[in-house]
Amino acid sequence: MTIQDRHDILTRLIDLASADTYYHDLYRQRASFYLQQELSQDAYHAYKKMKIQKGALPNQIRNAILQKDWQTVKELTEQDKKMRSELQRRAESVVFAEKIYEPVDVAIDPFSPGMHTLVGLTMGRLKELHRKTVVSLQKLSEKDSDWRGFYQQRLEVFNTLSISDASIDDEEQFVPEVVLEEEAEEALESGNMARLEQLAEKILEGKSDDGQPTSEQLLADKHQHPDDFLYQFSPAVIERAAQFGLSHYQVAENSQEYAPLSRFAWHPTFTDVEDREPHVLQVPDIPFDDNTPEALKARIQMFAVHPFINSSGVRFLPHMVAEDLLVEDFPEPEAGGVFPDGGLLKFLGLNQRSLLDRQTIEAALLAHGNTFVEQELGLDPRQFKLVCIPADLHLRIGQDRGWGQQKIWTHFDGYMVMEGGRRRALAGGDVRYGGIYDLLGISRNYSSERIITRFAVVQRKRLAVWQNGL
Repeated sequence: MTIQDRHDILTRLIDLASADTYYHDLYRQRASFYLQQELSQDAYHAYKKMKIQKGALPNQIRNAILQKDWQTVKELTEQDKKMRSELQRRAESVVFAEKIYEPVDVAIDPFSPGMHTLVGLTMGRLKELHRKTVVSLQKLSEKDSDWRGFYQQRLEVFNTLSISDASIDDEEQFVPEVVLEEEAEEALESGNMARLEQLAEKILEGKSDDGQPTSEQLLADKHQHPDDFLYQFSPAVIERAAQFGLSHYQVAENSQEYAPLSRFAWHPTFTDVEDREPHVLQVPDIPFDDNTPEALKARIQMFAVHPFINSSGVRFLPHMVAEDLLVEDFPEPEAGGVFPDGGLLKFLGLNQRSLLDRQTIEAALLAHGNTFVEQELGLDPRQFKLVCIPADLHLRIGQDRGWGQQKIWTHFDGYMVMEGGRRRALAGGDVRYGGIYDLLGISRNYSSERIITRFAVVQRKRLAVWQNGL
Protein backbone atom coordinates (compact mmCIF):
# COMPACT_ATOMS: atom_id res chain seq x y z
CA MET A 1 0.00 0.00 0.00
CA THR A 2 1.34 3.41 -0.94
CA ILE A 3 1.47 6.32 1.51
CA GLN A 4 -1.06 8.14 -0.65
CA ASP A 5 -3.52 5.23 -0.39
CA ARG A 6 -3.01 5.01 3.36
CA HIS A 7 -3.59 8.73 3.78
CA ASP A 8 -6.73 8.55 1.67
CA ILE A 9 -8.02 5.77 3.92
CA LEU A 10 -7.16 7.80 7.03
CA THR A 11 -8.92 10.89 5.69
CA ARG A 12 -12.08 8.94 4.91
CA LEU A 13 -12.09 7.16 8.28
CA ILE A 14 -11.72 10.45 10.14
CA ASP A 15 -14.54 11.99 8.12
CA LEU A 16 -16.78 8.99 8.76
CA ALA A 17 -16.18 9.22 12.52
CA SER A 18 -17.99 12.58 12.37
CA ALA A 19 -20.61 11.62 9.78
CA ASP A 20 -21.49 8.07 10.89
CA THR A 21 -21.10 8.68 14.62
CA TYR A 22 -22.95 5.47 15.48
CA TYR A 23 -19.62 3.72 14.90
CA HIS A 24 -17.26 6.64 15.57
CA ASP A 25 -15.18 4.50 17.94
CA LEU A 26 -14.66 1.75 15.36
CA TYR A 27 -13.68 4.23 12.65
CA ARG A 28 -11.12 5.79 15.01
CA GLN A 29 -9.89 2.32 15.97
CA ARG A 30 -9.37 1.40 12.32
CA ALA A 31 -7.69 4.73 11.61
CA SER A 32 -5.31 4.10 14.52
CA PHE A 33 -4.42 0.72 13.01
CA TYR A 34 -3.34 2.37 9.76
CA LEU A 35 -1.60 5.35 11.32
CA GLN A 36 0.52 3.16 13.59
CA GLN A 37 2.19 1.80 10.47
CA GLU A 38 3.93 5.16 10.02
CA LEU A 39 3.55 6.93 13.39
CA SER A 40 2.80 5.06 16.59
CA GLN A 41 1.13 6.73 19.54
CA ASP A 42 4.43 6.65 21.46
CA ALA A 43 6.20 8.23 18.50
CA TYR A 44 3.54 10.94 18.38
CA HIS A 45 4.09 11.75 22.05
CA ALA A 46 7.84 11.84 21.38
CA TYR A 47 7.15 14.26 18.51
CA LYS A 48 5.22 16.60 20.81
CA LYS A 49 8.01 16.45 23.36
CA MET A 50 10.61 17.18 20.68
CA LYS A 51 8.57 20.15 19.48
CA ILE A 52 8.61 21.61 22.99
CA GLN A 53 12.35 21.01 23.27
CA LYS A 54 12.99 22.69 19.95
CA GLY A 55 10.95 25.68 21.08
CA ALA A 56 13.29 26.09 24.03
CA LEU A 57 16.49 25.93 21.94
CA PRO A 58 16.61 29.64 20.89
CA ASN A 59 16.81 30.75 24.52
CA GLN A 60 19.46 28.13 25.27
CA ILE A 61 21.48 29.28 22.26
CA ARG A 62 21.09 32.93 23.27
CA ASN A 63 22.39 32.16 26.78
CA ALA A 64 25.33 30.25 25.36
CA ILE A 65 26.18 33.22 23.10
CA LEU A 66 26.08 35.63 26.08
CA GLN A 67 28.47 33.31 27.90
CA LYS A 68 30.67 33.03 24.75
CA ASP A 69 30.31 29.25 24.98
CA TRP A 70 30.69 28.64 21.27
CA GLN A 71 31.05 24.88 21.60
CA THR A 72 27.59 24.74 23.15
CA VAL A 73 26.27 27.09 20.47
CA LYS A 74 27.60 24.74 17.79
CA GLU A 75 26.08 21.68 19.46
CA LEU A 76 22.71 23.34 19.99
CA THR A 77 22.47 24.60 16.41
CA GLU A 78 23.27 21.11 15.15
CA GLN A 79 20.57 19.77 17.47
CA ASP A 80 18.13 22.37 16.12
CA LYS A 81 18.89 21.30 12.56
CA LYS A 82 18.26 17.62 13.34
CA MET A 83 15.06 18.39 15.20
CA ARG A 84 13.80 20.62 12.41
CA SER A 85 14.41 17.85 9.87
CA GLU A 86 12.68 15.22 12.02
CA LEU A 87 9.67 17.45 12.72
CA GLN A 88 9.28 18.23 9.03
CA ARG A 89 9.51 14.55 8.17
CA ARG A 90 6.70 13.73 10.58
CA ALA A 91 4.54 16.76 9.81
CA GLU A 92 2.05 15.09 7.47
CA SER A 93 1.55 12.11 9.77
CA VAL A 94 1.10 14.39 12.77
CA VAL A 95 -1.91 16.05 11.12
CA PHE A 96 -3.64 12.67 11.26
CA ALA A 97 -2.29 11.86 14.72
CA GLU A 98 -3.83 15.01 16.19
CA LYS A 99 -7.24 13.83 15.00
CA ILE A 100 -6.82 10.17 15.96
CA TYR A 101 -4.63 9.97 19.07
CA GLU A 102 -5.87 13.09 20.86
CA PRO A 103 -9.12 12.81 22.85
CA VAL A 104 -12.06 14.38 21.03
CA ASP A 105 -15.76 14.78 21.72
CA VAL A 106 -17.96 12.47 19.73
CA ALA A 107 -19.70 14.52 17.06
CA ILE A 108 -23.48 14.95 17.09
CA ASP A 109 -24.98 12.58 14.54
CA PRO A 110 -26.12 14.92 11.75
CA PHE A 111 -28.53 12.29 10.39
CA SER A 112 -30.53 11.93 13.60
CA PRO A 113 -33.90 13.56 12.85
CA GLY A 114 -33.82 17.27 13.58
CA MET A 115 -30.18 17.32 14.73
CA HIS A 116 -28.59 18.64 11.53
CA THR A 117 -29.31 22.23 12.53
CA LEU A 118 -27.32 21.76 15.75
CA VAL A 119 -24.20 21.02 13.69
CA GLY A 120 -24.80 23.92 11.33
CA LEU A 121 -26.11 22.00 8.32
CA THR A 122 -28.98 23.01 6.09
CA MET A 123 -31.05 20.23 4.56
CA GLY A 124 -29.20 20.72 1.27
CA ARG A 125 -25.82 20.35 2.94
CA LEU A 126 -27.04 17.32 4.85
CA LYS A 127 -27.86 15.66 1.55
CA GLU A 128 -24.38 16.50 0.28
CA LEU A 129 -22.86 14.99 3.43
CA HIS A 130 -24.93 11.87 2.84
CA ARG A 131 -23.57 11.63 -0.71
CA LYS A 132 -19.96 12.03 0.49
CA THR A 133 -20.50 9.44 3.22
CA VAL A 134 -21.72 6.90 0.68
CA VAL A 135 -18.73 7.60 -1.56
CA SER A 136 -16.28 7.18 1.33
CA LEU A 137 -17.83 3.86 2.31
CA GLN A 138 -17.63 2.67 -1.28
CA LYS A 139 -13.96 3.68 -1.56
CA LEU A 140 -13.06 2.07 1.74
CA SER A 141 -14.76 -1.19 0.78
CA GLU A 142 -12.43 -1.23 -2.24
CA LYS A 143 -9.20 -0.23 -0.45
CA ASP A 144 -9.60 -1.84 2.99
CA SER A 145 -10.44 -5.43 2.13
CA ASP A 146 -10.21 -6.75 5.71
CA TRP A 147 -13.12 -4.54 6.75
CA ARG A 148 -15.02 -4.73 3.46
CA GLY A 149 -17.98 -6.51 5.04
CA PHE A 150 -18.35 -3.78 7.67
CA TYR A 151 -18.25 -0.97 5.10
CA GLN A 152 -20.75 -2.73 2.86
CA GLN A 153 -23.15 -3.19 5.73
CA ARG A 154 -22.89 0.52 6.54
CA LEU A 155 -23.48 1.25 2.85
CA GLU A 156 -26.72 -0.72 2.97
CA VAL A 157 -27.86 1.37 5.92
CA PHE A 158 -27.01 4.70 4.28
CA ASN A 159 -28.46 3.67 0.94
CA THR A 160 -31.80 3.05 2.63
CA LEU A 161 -31.65 6.38 4.50
CA SER A 162 -34.13 8.81 3.00
CA ILE A 163 -33.49 12.48 3.67
CA SER A 164 -36.82 14.05 2.84
CA ASP A 165 -37.67 17.64 3.53
CA ALA A 166 -41.10 19.18 3.32
CA SER A 167 -42.48 20.09 -0.07
CA ILE A 168 -41.80 23.78 0.17
CA ASP A 169 -43.86 24.75 -2.87
CA ASP A 170 -46.93 22.72 -1.89
CA GLU A 171 -49.61 25.19 -0.81
CA GLU A 172 -51.42 22.48 1.20
CA GLN A 173 -48.27 21.36 3.05
CA PHE A 174 -47.27 23.10 6.28
CA VAL A 175 -43.56 23.89 6.19
CA PRO A 176 -41.72 24.84 9.41
CA GLU A 177 -40.19 28.30 9.27
CA VAL A 178 -36.72 26.94 10.03
CA VAL A 179 -36.84 24.89 6.79
CA LEU A 180 -37.84 27.96 4.80
CA GLU A 181 -34.98 29.92 6.39
CA GLU A 182 -32.51 27.19 5.42
CA GLU A 183 -33.73 27.32 1.84
CA ALA A 184 -33.45 31.11 1.86
CA GLU A 185 -29.80 30.95 2.99
CA GLU A 186 -28.98 28.50 0.20
CA ALA A 187 -30.82 30.65 -2.37
CA LEU A 188 -28.76 33.67 -1.30
CA GLU A 189 -25.49 31.73 -1.49
CA SER A 190 -26.34 30.52 -5.00
CA GLY A 191 -27.42 33.98 -6.12
CA ASN A 192 -30.99 32.83 -6.85
CA MET A 193 -32.77 36.08 -5.94
CA ALA A 194 -36.08 35.07 -7.54
CA ARG A 195 -36.23 31.98 -5.34
CA LEU A 196 -35.25 34.06 -2.30
CA GLU A 197 -38.14 36.45 -2.98
CA GLN A 198 -40.61 33.54 -3.13
CA LEU A 199 -39.32 32.14 0.16
CA ALA A 200 -39.50 35.53 1.87
CA GLU A 201 -43.15 35.85 0.81
CA LYS A 202 -43.93 32.37 2.14
CA ILE A 203 -42.28 33.15 5.49
CA LEU A 204 -44.28 36.38 5.79
CA GLU A 205 -47.49 34.50 4.95
CA GLY A 206 -46.70 31.95 7.63
CA LYS A 207 -46.24 34.60 10.31
CA SER A 208 -49.78 35.91 9.65
CA ASP A 209 -51.38 32.46 9.47
CA ASP A 210 -53.34 31.39 12.53
CA GLY A 211 -54.07 27.95 11.13
CA GLN A 212 -50.77 26.29 11.95
CA PRO A 213 -50.94 22.71 13.22
CA THR A 214 -50.25 21.99 16.84
CA SER A 215 -46.93 20.64 18.04
CA GLU A 216 -48.59 17.32 18.84
CA GLN A 217 -49.88 16.99 15.26
CA LEU A 218 -46.47 17.84 13.82
CA LEU A 219 -44.54 15.39 15.96
CA ALA A 220 -46.80 12.45 16.62
CA ASP A 221 -45.25 10.25 13.91
CA LYS A 222 -41.59 10.97 14.58
CA HIS A 223 -40.91 8.58 17.48
CA GLN A 224 -41.46 4.90 16.80
CA HIS A 225 -40.54 2.16 19.27
CA PRO A 226 -38.60 -0.97 18.28
CA ASP A 227 -40.21 -4.25 19.29
CA ASP A 228 -37.51 -5.24 21.80
CA PHE A 229 -33.78 -5.60 22.41
CA LEU A 230 -33.83 -9.20 23.56
CA TYR A 231 -30.68 -11.29 23.16
CA GLN A 232 -29.60 -14.69 24.46
CA PHE A 233 -26.09 -14.46 25.91
CA SER A 234 -24.22 -17.76 25.97
CA PRO A 235 -23.36 -19.30 29.35
CA ALA A 236 -19.67 -18.77 28.55
CA VAL A 237 -20.18 -15.03 28.03
CA ILE A 238 -22.18 -14.71 31.26
CA GLU A 239 -19.46 -16.59 33.14
CA ARG A 240 -16.69 -14.38 31.75
CA ALA A 241 -18.73 -11.26 32.48
CA ALA A 242 -19.21 -12.33 36.10
CA GLN A 243 -15.44 -12.32 36.58
CA PHE A 244 -15.55 -8.57 35.95
CA GLY A 245 -18.55 -7.89 38.16
CA LEU A 246 -21.11 -7.86 35.32
CA SER A 247 -24.41 -9.74 35.64
CA HIS A 248 -26.92 -10.66 33.00
CA TYR A 249 -30.19 -8.79 33.38
CA GLN A 250 -33.37 -8.81 31.32
CA VAL A 251 -35.36 -5.61 31.67
CA ALA A 252 -39.12 -5.90 31.36
CA GLU A 253 -41.07 -3.98 28.72
CA ASN A 254 -42.49 -0.62 29.90
CA SER A 255 -43.04 1.14 26.59
CA GLN A 256 -46.84 1.20 26.75
CA GLU A 257 -46.71 3.01 30.07
CA TYR A 258 -44.53 5.80 28.63
CA ALA A 259 -45.66 5.78 24.97
CA PRO A 260 -48.26 8.56 25.40
CA LEU A 261 -45.51 10.85 26.71
CA SER A 262 -42.63 9.95 24.39
CA ARG A 263 -43.73 12.17 21.50
CA PHE A 264 -43.13 15.29 23.58
CA ALA A 265 -39.37 14.62 23.55
CA TRP A 266 -39.05 15.45 19.87
CA HIS A 267 -39.96 18.97 19.02
CA PRO A 268 -37.13 20.98 20.64
CA THR A 269 -34.52 19.21 18.54
CA PHE A 270 -36.37 19.96 15.33
CA THR A 271 -36.70 23.62 16.33
CA ASP A 272 -39.61 23.77 13.94
CA VAL A 273 -42.38 24.22 16.48
CA GLU A 274 -42.28 27.93 17.22
CA ASP A 275 -44.51 30.24 19.16
CA ARG A 276 -45.89 33.48 17.76
CA GLU A 277 -42.80 35.16 19.21
CA PRO A 278 -39.59 34.37 17.29
CA HIS A 279 -37.18 31.83 18.80
CA VAL A 280 -39.68 30.78 21.49
CA LEU A 281 -40.44 27.08 21.48
CA GLN A 282 -43.82 25.72 22.47
CA VAL A 283 -43.36 23.26 25.32
CA PRO A 284 -46.68 21.41 25.29
CA ASP A 285 -48.79 20.79 28.34
CA ILE A 286 -47.89 17.22 29.21
CA PRO A 287 -50.88 15.18 30.47
CA PHE A 288 -49.39 13.67 33.62
CA ASP A 289 -51.42 11.37 35.81
CA ASP A 290 -52.19 12.74 39.25
CA ASN A 291 -49.99 10.12 40.89
CA THR A 292 -46.90 10.83 38.74
CA PRO A 293 -43.91 11.57 41.05
CA GLU A 294 -42.65 15.14 40.79
CA ALA A 295 -39.11 13.97 39.99
CA LEU A 296 -40.44 11.87 37.09
CA LYS A 297 -42.37 14.89 35.80
CA ALA A 298 -39.15 16.91 35.91
CA ARG A 299 -37.27 14.18 34.03
CA ILE A 300 -39.84 14.00 31.24
CA GLN A 301 -40.02 17.78 30.99
CA MET A 302 -36.22 17.87 30.52
CA PHE A 303 -36.67 15.71 27.42
CA ALA A 304 -39.29 18.20 26.22
CA VAL A 305 -36.92 21.14 26.62
CA HIS A 306 -33.47 19.81 25.66
CA PRO A 307 -32.16 17.53 22.93
CA PHE A 308 -30.27 14.52 24.31
CA ILE A 309 -27.58 12.41 22.64
CA ASN A 310 -26.03 9.13 23.71
CA SER A 311 -22.31 8.29 23.77
CA SER A 312 -22.48 7.51 20.04
CA GLY A 313 -23.60 11.06 19.30
CA VAL A 314 -27.03 9.79 18.19
CA ARG A 315 -30.32 11.30 19.32
CA PHE A 316 -31.24 9.65 22.63
CA LEU A 317 -34.87 8.66 23.12
CA PRO A 318 -35.77 6.12 25.83
CA HIS A 319 -37.50 3.16 24.20
CA MET A 320 -38.48 1.34 27.42
CA VAL A 321 -38.81 -2.01 25.61
CA ALA A 322 -37.72 -5.41 26.88
CA GLU A 323 -33.93 -5.68 26.77
CA ASP A 324 -31.05 -7.99 27.67
CA LEU A 325 -27.75 -6.55 28.90
CA LEU A 326 -24.77 -7.14 31.15
CA VAL A 327 -24.58 -4.68 34.04
CA GLU A 328 -22.67 -3.94 37.22
CA ASP A 329 -25.54 -4.51 39.66
CA PHE A 330 -23.78 -3.90 42.98
CA PRO A 331 -25.87 -2.23 45.71
CA GLU A 332 -25.37 1.48 46.24
CA PRO A 333 -23.13 2.07 49.27
CA GLU A 334 -24.36 4.17 52.15
CA ALA A 335 -22.53 7.34 53.14
CA GLY A 336 -19.04 6.37 54.26
CA GLY A 337 -19.40 2.93 52.70
CA VAL A 338 -16.88 1.26 50.42
CA PHE A 339 -17.38 1.39 46.66
CA PRO A 340 -16.83 -1.97 44.95
CA ASP A 341 -13.82 -1.98 42.64
CA GLY A 342 -14.10 -5.02 40.38
CA GLY A 343 -11.80 -6.13 37.58
CA LEU A 344 -13.53 -3.97 34.98
CA LEU A 345 -12.24 -0.73 36.48
CA LYS A 346 -8.70 -2.09 36.44
CA PHE A 347 -9.06 -3.21 32.82
CA LEU A 348 -10.14 0.30 31.86
CA GLY A 349 -7.19 1.83 33.69
CA LEU A 350 -9.41 3.53 36.28
CA ASN A 351 -8.26 3.49 39.89
CA GLN A 352 -11.59 4.10 41.58
CA ARG A 353 -15.32 4.22 41.03
CA SER A 354 -15.87 7.76 42.29
CA LEU A 355 -13.96 11.03 41.77
CA LEU A 356 -14.05 10.46 38.01
CA ASP A 357 -15.16 13.15 35.60
CA ARG A 358 -16.94 12.22 32.39
CA GLN A 359 -14.05 13.16 30.11
CA THR A 360 -11.80 10.68 31.93
CA ILE A 361 -14.43 7.95 31.76
CA GLU A 362 -15.14 8.44 28.06
CA ALA A 363 -11.41 8.45 27.23
CA ALA A 364 -11.00 5.13 29.06
CA LEU A 365 -14.01 3.61 27.28
CA LEU A 366 -12.73 4.79 23.89
CA ALA A 367 -9.25 3.36 24.55
CA HIS A 368 -10.25 0.01 26.07
CA GLY A 369 -14.01 -0.56 25.74
CA ASN A 370 -14.07 -2.42 22.44
CA THR A 371 -11.04 -4.49 23.42
CA PHE A 372 -12.85 -5.58 26.57
CA VAL A 373 -16.01 -6.48 24.69
CA GLU A 374 -14.17 -8.49 22.05
CA GLN A 375 -11.23 -10.09 23.88
CA GLU A 376 -12.59 -10.57 27.41
CA LEU A 377 -16.27 -11.26 26.70
CA GLY A 378 -15.99 -12.74 23.20
CA LEU A 379 -18.69 -10.43 21.81
CA ASP A 380 -18.64 -8.50 18.55
CA PRO A 381 -17.99 -4.75 19.18
CA ARG A 382 -20.04 -4.00 16.07
CA GLN A 383 -23.05 -5.34 17.98
CA PHE A 384 -22.20 -4.54 21.61
CA LYS A 385 -20.74 -1.56 23.41
CA LEU A 386 -19.46 -0.87 26.93
CA VAL A 387 -21.04 2.32 28.29
CA CYS A 388 -22.01 4.10 31.48
CA ILE A 389 -25.41 2.70 32.39
CA PRO A 390 -28.11 4.49 30.32
CA ALA A 391 -30.61 6.57 32.31
CA ASP A 392 -33.65 4.51 31.30
CA LEU A 393 -31.97 1.24 32.27
CA HIS A 394 -30.82 2.68 35.61
CA LEU A 395 -34.44 3.67 36.28
CA ARG A 396 -35.96 0.28 35.49
CA ILE A 397 -33.24 -1.91 37.01
CA GLY A 398 -32.91 0.45 39.97
CA GLN A 399 -36.59 0.11 40.81
CA ASP A 400 -35.93 -3.63 41.15
CA ARG A 401 -32.60 -3.37 42.99
CA GLY A 402 -33.38 -0.51 45.33
CA TRP A 403 -31.09 2.07 43.78
CA GLY A 404 -31.75 5.78 44.22
CA GLN A 405 -31.95 5.60 48.00
CA GLN A 406 -28.51 7.05 48.79
CA LYS A 407 -27.01 10.52 48.59
CA ILE A 408 -25.04 9.73 45.47
CA TRP A 409 -25.30 10.38 41.76
CA THR A 410 -24.50 7.84 39.07
CA HIS A 411 -22.94 8.67 35.69
CA PHE A 412 -25.44 7.94 32.89
CA ASP A 413 -24.59 7.36 29.25
CA GLY A 414 -25.02 10.43 27.07
CA TYR A 415 -25.35 14.19 27.17
CA MET A 416 -27.85 17.01 27.31
CA VAL A 417 -27.21 19.45 24.45
CA MET A 418 -27.44 23.08 25.50
CA GLU A 419 -27.61 26.31 23.53
CA GLY A 420 -24.66 26.74 21.19
CA GLY A 421 -23.98 22.99 21.13
CA ARG A 422 -22.54 22.89 24.67
CA ARG A 423 -22.99 19.56 26.44
CA ARG A 424 -23.65 18.50 29.98
CA ALA A 425 -23.05 14.90 31.01
CA LEU A 426 -26.08 12.98 32.23
CA ALA A 427 -26.18 11.77 35.82
CA GLY A 428 -28.82 11.15 38.48
CA GLY A 429 -30.27 8.89 41.16
CA ASP A 430 -29.64 11.00 44.28
CA VAL A 431 -32.26 10.42 46.97
CA ARG A 432 -32.18 14.14 47.88
CA TYR A 433 -33.36 15.19 44.42
CA GLY A 434 -35.92 12.60 43.46
CA GLY A 435 -34.12 9.31 43.98
CA ILE A 436 -34.46 6.82 41.14
CA TYR A 437 -36.23 9.45 38.96
CA ASP A 438 -33.54 12.09 39.46
CA LEU A 439 -31.88 13.25 36.22
CA LEU A 440 -29.56 16.20 35.65
CA GLY A 441 -26.72 17.45 33.49
CA ILE A 442 -23.30 18.08 35.02
CA SER A 443 -20.10 19.58 33.70
CA ARG A 444 -18.00 17.04 31.84
CA ASN A 445 -14.95 17.87 33.95
CA TYR A 446 -16.79 17.73 37.28
CA SER A 447 -15.87 14.96 39.71
CA SER A 448 -16.92 14.18 43.26
CA GLU A 449 -16.70 11.34 45.72
CA ARG A 450 -20.50 11.28 45.62
CA ILE A 451 -20.70 10.57 41.87
CA ILE A 452 -20.10 6.92 41.02
CA THR A 453 -19.63 4.99 37.81
CA ARG A 454 -21.68 1.92 36.94
CA PHE A 455 -20.94 0.25 33.60
CA ALA A 456 -23.11 -1.85 31.31
CA VAL A 457 -22.58 -3.81 28.10
CA VAL A 458 -25.53 -2.99 25.84
CA GLN A 459 -26.52 -3.88 22.31
CA ARG A 460 -25.47 -1.15 19.92
CA LYS A 461 -28.85 -1.08 18.26
CA ARG A 462 -30.33 0.51 21.39
CA LEU A 463 -28.12 3.51 20.54
CA ALA A 464 -29.72 3.90 17.10
CA VAL A 465 -32.67 6.07 16.15
CA TRP A 466 -32.90 6.18 12.35
CA GLN A 467 -31.11 2.91 11.58
CA ASN A 468 -31.19 -0.71 12.58
CA GLY A 469 -27.43 -0.97 12.90
CA LEU A 470 -25.70 -4.25 12.16
